[in-house]
Amino acid sequence: MKNKFNLLFFFTALLISIFLIQFTILNIDGNIPLYIFIYFEIFLLFLLGFYLVKKKAVNFRFTDDLTKKIGTYLNTEKNLSVPLFIIFSGLLFRIILFPAELTTSPDAYRYIWEGKVIINGYNPYEYEPGSDALRHLHSKDLPAKINFKEKKAIYPPAAQFVFAAAYLISGENLWGLKLIYFIFEIITMIFLLKLLLLKNKDPNLVILYSWLPLPVMEYFVNAHLDVFGISFFIMSVYFFENNKFIKASIFFAISILSKFFPLFVLPLLFKKYGLKRTFLTGMIILIISAIFYLPFYSSKVNVFSFLLLYLERWEFNASIYYFLKLLVSNEVSRIICAALFLILIIIISYRYKDFTKAALGILTAFIIFASTVYPWYLGWIAVLNPLYGFYSLTSLMFTSNLSNITPMSPVWTEYTYVLLAEYITFFILLAVDFRREKTFLNSV
Repeated sequence: MKNKFNLLFFFTALLISIFLIQFTILNIDGNIPLYIFIYFEIFLLFLLGFYLVKKKAVNFRFTDDLTKKIGTYLNTEKNLSVPLFIIFSGLLFRIILFPAELTTSPDAYRYIWEGKVIINGYNPYEYEPGSDALRHLHSKDLPAKINFKEKKAIYPPAAQFVFAAAYLISGENLWGLKLIYFIFEIITMIFLLKLLLLKNKDPNLVILYSWLPLPVMEYFVNAHLDVFGISFFIMSVYFFENNKFIKASIFFAISILSKFFPLFVLPLLFKKYGLKRTFLTGMIILIISAIFYLPFYSSKVNVFSFLLLYLERWEFNASIYYFLKLLVSNEVSRIICAALFLILIIIISYRYKDFTKAALGILTAFIIFASTVYPWYLGWIAVLNPLYGFYSLTSLMFTSNLSNITPMSPVWTEYTYVLLAEYITFFILLAVDFRREKTFLNSV
């Protein structure tokens, strides 16, 4: 019987590969309906693969020598043949999408543009894409395909170094960016596997990230930056859990300098390490930030200007924030959500028992109270969810794909039925997760 389940598992991986090849071939000029359809197809196959793993129906072994070598590196005697196959096949899914065109978001064009600006000796925090000073850098595609050409760079400096490296590798082609992402996805999956083993979890649960369509599609079709920061984030969580404080702090700082989301997790360190070490982490973050920001320093530059504008005005695919907007103004809604989020951070930071689960709890709270929830933001919780398998988070990674209906409209339009489909399901399953974990505060 096991052999039959093994064959079904292999066939599931093969089908996912075939659907991704189909998408890569047929996706011409950003075919969003095809993207949504393929995403749902491979999500169902992903759920089948997860079901087989969860029920322990899949069991096979590579050669003893290979298994022993990898087990020695990961400091375990467990048979890692299944999780290694899951990781290798997940990486194959990503390789298949290297030629895929951007589909639901043009953000990666800005990444490449800002990399081009840096390589040519200009500061992306100083000049907006439409600036006359950069006109000689214009090409057929860039900055023509960029959104918000009147805005300067929003992304932190670690991200800018990635953009510059990608432009050096492949010019205005996206494969250089995806190659960098691919390298960091390998690191992410290795450290996720190490974290599962460290916390005595089933290593096969790496499937909840490796095969999950969200990072596969959002980071290797739409080429979103988050994959870089997520890699440093999972490394920092692993080293914090392993009490390698200095390493963890360095990786944590770089993660923040790719995207600011991990900063919300910083208060957890007070309970785990005390005031002195938390202060030291803060100093490491400041020093590394200064090193990364220094090349972009200019008296004319406010590196946070567009970020502040984003925090004040942007909104998309929100839950609690949109509900509050029915009752009060935008500004009041933002203040209430920020206050509730801050209260949850304080409570979790004071009460938690499991550092990794607390980090997941804080990032989930951010998603709940944020005014802007793009699907690719969910990758930050997706990378920790394999340790706990929360139904609510998995469901949101499925239904968030519906938000891609919005860019299909000639005018940017959000649909109430999409929000209801996403968040009613999410909050019902969140209640189930709370019940399953007894109580949230006692479980984190």
